[in-house]
Amino acid sequence: MPDLESKFAFMTLDQFQAGLNDLHAKVCCDKGRVEIRDGDNVCVLISKDELDALEQALEILSNTSDVQTMARTIASLTRTAAAQPPVVISHDDAN
Repeated sequence: MPDLESKFAFMTLDQFQAGLNDLHAKVCCDKGRVEIRDGDNVCVLISKDELDALEQALEILSNTSDVQTMARTIASLTRTAAAQPPVVISHDDAN
């Protein structure tokens, strides 16, 4: 089992399954997080309190004028790109 003294642990799926009860207690009590890897697939186990705090921070940030400006800019670029005819590049033309 990996060292769980760190706030951020990394482990394989097998290690996660073997220590699930300990991990649950550690994450809930210490507000840490654990990265669980299965080859290239990765997920993160965090406490409900930490998830709530992250969601609240995103909500606050999304209401700032800078983020709203960025959202309008992205929407404008998306509309402009959608209005243009697609550009097709043929590999035969490159020769």
